[in-house]
Amino acid sequence: MPRRRTVEQLVFRPDASEPVLEWMDCLTRARDGWINLLPGVPETEVEETGGGVFSALFGTAQPPVSMCTWMPARTQESGTGEETVGIMHPKSGRAAPQLAAAGVAVPSSWRVRQDHVRRGLIAHPLPGAPHRETLSWMLRAGAALAMVPLTGSWQAAIYIPRAMGASDADARS
Repeated sequence: MPRRRTVEQLVFRPDASEPVLEWMDCLTRARDGWINLLPGVPETEVEETGGGVFSALFGTAQPPVSMCTWMPARTQESGTGEETVGIMHPKSGRAAPQLAAAGVAVPSSWRVRQDHVRRGLIAHPLPGAPHRETLSWMLRAGAALAMVPLTGSWQAAIYIPRAMGASDADARS
């Protein structure tokens, strides 16, 4: 039976993102796991939208914010996969043109695999791109696509590699 994946929750601000960057390095070495990022929303916005952001993500209501996902390159039968960035967003239309208009264009060195109204944006950073740059872009893009005011903090849900136990996760660095 496969081992259940442990999820670590972090709250951080973009100017203090080192714990998330450490996890990105750890997941890159393991070639497994992923990180979901959600922006902080003021309590008044949560009440007006009829529930929490997480419940909105899994319910029928459209969440008023973007969820950004980062995955390391994975080892595949056909060779090494690519690092992946995904954004599910609440705005109608494709994300890339809206991000460009907001001054947060997808970096020209990245390959956009998908930009779909319902399934979101999926892009692949250039191999070896610094995690700090990737994370910074994701946070700016997620904020630009939000439809409510944001607090400036972010929540990261780190899906720890299955091969790592909870004690391994604590000693990741």
